[in-house]
Amino acid sequence: MGNILESVLDEFKNLAAIPRPSKNEEQVSNFLREYLKSLGFEVAQDKFKNIIAEIPANGKNSAVTILQAHMDMVCVAESGVDYEPLRDAIKLIRTEKYLKAAGTSLGADDGIGIAEILYIAKNHKNFPHGPIRIIFTTDEEQGMSGAINLDAKYFTDAAYLINCDSEKHGELVVGSAGNVHVDFSRRINYVAPNLDSAIQVKIFGLRGGHSGLEITENHANAIKIAEKFLRRLDKIELAKIDSGNAANVIPDAAEFIIVTDSVAEINSRADWLKKNMHAMAENIYVDCAKVEVPEKVMSAADFEALKNLLAVIHSGVYSVFGEMARTSANIGILRTAENIELNILARANITALLEDFINYFAQVAKVTGFDIKIGTPTPAWDYNPKSRLAEIMSQIFKEQNNFCAKVHTIHAGLECSFFSVKNPSLDIVSIGTTNEFIHSPQERLHLETIEPQVRLIIETLKQI
Repeated sequence: MGNILESVLDEFKNLAAIPRPSKNEEQVSNFLREYLKSLGFEVAQDKFKNIIAEIPANGKNSAVTILQAHMDMVCVAESGVDYEPLRDAIKLIRTEKYLKAAGTSLGADDGIGIAEILYIAKNHKNFPHGPIRIIFTTDEEQGMSGAINLDAKYFTDAAYLINCDSEKHGELVVGSAGNVHVDFSRRINYVAPNLDSAIQVKIFGLRGGHSGLEITENHANAIKIAEKFLRRLDKIELAKIDSGNAANVIPDAAEFIIVTDSVAEINSRADWLKKNMHAMAENIYVDCAKVEVPEKVMSAADFEALKNLLAVIHSGVYSVFGEMARTSANIGILRTAENIELNILARANITALLEDFINYFAQVAKVTGFDIKIGTPTPAWDYNPKSRLAEIMSQIFKEQNNFCAKVHTIHAGLECSFFSVKNPSLDIVSIGTTNEFIHSPQERLHLETIEPQVRLIIETLKQI
């Protein structure tokens, strides 16, 4: 079957050349549709741009096994990098150990899962297997609408599903968290500034990261740091503040413009922040620059409401069970234009606990004077202690790698939650290569983990 690593990376390069931010997957979906058709498979594309391809059995009579990954990616860039997610390809950088991107997120989440599945599809006649169904979904990162709206008929005749969207080689994921998106908004009443100097403050250089997988690592949230900065200043007015790129990404930078009568106080506060926040962040940079005084600033009441909202909402882990986070919430986006817009993603490994979050945030909105919009909760994917697929894959992994895989649940959300609802008897396991710092410009893929993942999937298909 040739060189697995190089062949999979060739497939990934094709994906990296196609812009594919969430909710803008038509181009990559059409590419995958035509590519799989060119391989001779029966392919369907639904109105949500999900791709479903059927690979006939090769010498084995068994129930359908689904190989699944998602085609969209979180598109973020380092400060100052010229990058347009709807237009620009990902520029790949390869070293001996890693695959990275030049100043942007890499998109190995979940492009490498698709690349591995495409490799297996192209080589399926080289090993015995039962019928295989490929499912590539859209919009996993911003709502899972692709998975939610997939026709249940694609799951009812299947016995097994291997999801290729986990982030660490050597782990078999058998359960994941549910989540709910919560949006706060408040109409801004703008007034003329009363003070005479304006400062643009930029906070940057933080780690950022995935709000589920890395929430327990206490990465600093730039929005919460901005709140600490603003709250300790006595007499300022706020013209604007912007931070974050996605609800499921811990913000690594924030930018705001304040009007003041004491530039020295602002600079002193910036020095305090850099000195005291290094305990929370590996790197933190604060730049202050004088700018032209804006024509308008938020009313004092709106500014106070924003500070109160940010003060009462914790961003990070809320509760733990053993060594694992059980509930958490990430403040992912803060924008100000006509309205103050604050976007939060709350997670829970028990579906019922999402109701507690919903009630809590509804009360917060009431006491701080914000409107609230609560999304449709994503259910948790409950652990199945009798999973035959997990048992088979654990044994194969040990034989192939000479150590035991970790079988566990994770605090991040996976589309498996919706697949298990469509077919409760479906036996599901999620696996993946080792991808570090996903949803950030520091994202990198460990090259040495690609071939073992492919061999694990192929041997599993042979045995079931």
